[in-house]
Amino acid sequence: MTTTDTNDEVAPTDEGFWRTGRADRLGLVIDGEHWFPAFAEMLAQARHQAIILCWDIDSRVEMHRPCEADQAPCHLTAVLHHALKDNPGLTIHLLPWDFAMIYAFEREWLPLFSRPMARHPRLKVHYDGEHPMGASQHQKMLVIDDRAALIGGFDPSKWRWDRRAHAADESLRRDPDGQPYPPFHDLAFAVTGPICRDLGELTRARWQRATGEHLDPPSQTDHPAPWPAEHVAVVLDNARVGIARTLPAWRDQTEVREIETRLCRLIGEARDCIYIENQYFTSHRIGEALIARLEEESGPEVILLLPREKDGWLERVTMDVLRARLIERLRAADRHGRLRIYYPAVAGLEPAMVSLHSKLVIGDDHEINLGSANTSNRSMGFDSELNLAVLGDREESRAAIAAMRRELLAEHLGTTPSAVAAAEDEHGSVAAAIDALNRPGSERWLEPLTITLDPEIDRQVPDAAVIDPERARPPEELIDMFIEKKSRGPVRRKAAAFALLIALFVVIAAMLKFTPLGEALAPGELIDRLADLRDAPGGTWAFLGLAVIGLLLGVPATPVVVAAGLLFGAWAGFGLAYGALVTTALTGFLVGQFLGAEALRRLAGKRLDRLSRTLARRGILTVFSLRLVPLAPFAVVNLVAGASRIRFRDFLIGSLAGLVPGTVALTIFSDQLLRTLLEPSPATIGVLVLITAVFIGIGWGLSRWLALREQASGAS
Repeated sequence: MTTTDTNDEVAPTDEGFWRTGRADRLGLVIDGEHWFPAFAEMLAQARHQAIILCWDIDSRVEMHRPCEADQAPCHLTAVLHHALKDNPGLTIHLLPWDFAMIYAFEREWLPLFSRPMARHPRLKVHYDGEHPMGASQHQKMLVIDDRAALIGGFDPSKWRWDRRAHAADESLRRDPDGQPYPPFHDLAFAVTGPICRDLGELTRARWQRATGEHLDPPSQTDHPAPWPAEHVAVVLDNARVGIARTLPAWRDQTEVREIETRLCRLIGEARDCIYIENQYFTSHRIGEALIARLEEESGPEVILLLPREKDGWLERVTMDVLRARLIERLRAADRHGRLRIYYPAVAGLEPAMVSLHSKLVIGDDHEINLGSANTSNRSMGFDSELNLAVLGDREESRAAIAAMRRELLAEHLGTTPSAVAAAEDEHGSVAAAIDALNRPGSERWLEPLTITLDPEIDRQVPDAAVIDPERARPPEELIDMFIEKKSRGPVRRKAAAFALLIALFVVIAAMLKFTPLGEALAPGELIDRLADLRDAPGGTWAFLGLAVIGLLLGVPATPVVVAAGLLFGAWAGFGLAYGALVTTALTGFLVGQFLGAEALRRLAGKRLDRLSRTLARRGILTVFSLRLVPLAPFAVVNLVAGASRIRFRDFLIGSLAGLVPGTVALTIFSDQLLRTLLEPSPATIGVLVLITAVFIGIGWGLSRWLALREQASGAS
């Protein structure tokens, strides 16, 4: 059935790789019960240099489960320190991604090994932020002495460990806080041999780019290459391996898209079967390559294993929408019935699901491509990624690739690799073998993935260029996406006016403090009276009520927020101002619904027509952008939103999210302005000047960008 037995095979080439070389030994690491102890054992066998690149890390994660500290160090920090203690010539270089704040509530803020009491002079830790804004350092590997390496989708962090059974009731599947989490499936390669020198060179180059420090290659010894024999079986000796990367264009770094090139070539050359396991499936180039093969009359089968859905709400209404659009295109192209799309199912797990995190593509048992790269746009061109590919250049290699694919299918189907091989031989294809072995409702099975795309959500979600970019986008392109050309003039004027307003506040404050005007107007007495109002019984509620009434009557939002910051301080002021803005927004929305579009149109005419069409176009994202950069007065936006076709849910979510940044910024500014007036010092004045400079820079910068875009639009 497989191309292993075909005489006229297409030999894999080196095209699309950074380097190719030989691995003395190669093993496939399946799931965390093997990867975590393999990682710890390889570190323990290091002698000179260990380099760890990762996307996430948690110093508290247990590397051995159950944790028996009297037998071996369990937690990552202990594993690192134990390796350094036992090997006095060893230095460990640890380079996690300097993560974006959106992940702050999911991650350990200051790992134990970075704290003074647990630091070690030979443990070098640095956080990697050398990438374009919005991108990430996503390469995941451990390289030991340029002689052994682990490369795949795993990070030494929480929520990654699981047994291969992925049982619903697994008691050891708990995070460092003791909380259970859903089953997790991932993969990696373990390799030794000459290819590890290339991997070591790659990791040292990454370290130098992130830190500026040059690392020399480790000294070579006759000590055996590290291999975690208890947890990783050798599936192939003397394997030909290719290294493929994704690197974004960044400063002096040129763009590299080797992974995309290699995967498209693999898809284009496959004859019988393309097997994919991946966390994400949104790459338009990978999708187009698969569509072209599905449209062929005698092309290969395409088997996709994907998560049922993403874990968080945000990813479900963004990345899952992009995935659904791509899958609809694949199904439309599947006129010959060769497409299968599944998610792994486990008895008793619903409504939870297996978090399928692997990044794997196999073509015809001629190549298995595995690493950190998802089949997403950003993994093909925006994030830093690394994949290894085992090439089927001889019969033993092709047999090993087939064995790895069958091992994975056996796990998902709750059977054995030999049963998968027998079913393929009997039924003539991988898809037919899955059909024969699949037992829905048993302990393990592959459930067909049903995609239902809500048209309303589909309408609101922008294309992949915003959510899943394949390159960094200049600010002017983002402006083009969210601000219509005819609206740029008003927004530009508002941005410039905002910058002037902030500057004016500071000038007035300086005059009150440092000129005779201050003595005449006695701002201190005024502030004391304002404090009396704030501290009076019911003063907080009185301010909230007055703020809502004023906003409903058309008072601009900016002075209300500034007043809240001056009266109540940064955080209490934020709470009150935010509460008043949200209450007013919802009230205005309901009033707009009651009045209806016709009544509002008679009151304000065409201007509200344009705003109504803008609001209705993309729901949540449009409301969010209008809250950040208002095109119309606050009260007007609320009324028009209620009278337009926008859903209440979309208006609420867009308002809740979009009102936060500006409200936080203005209340912090107001609080700092008051502090500087009351207690002028180099520190308070310096902070105020810094905040003011940032605000003015944002206002004038946005104004300038929009002016340039207007000029460019006029020239074209």
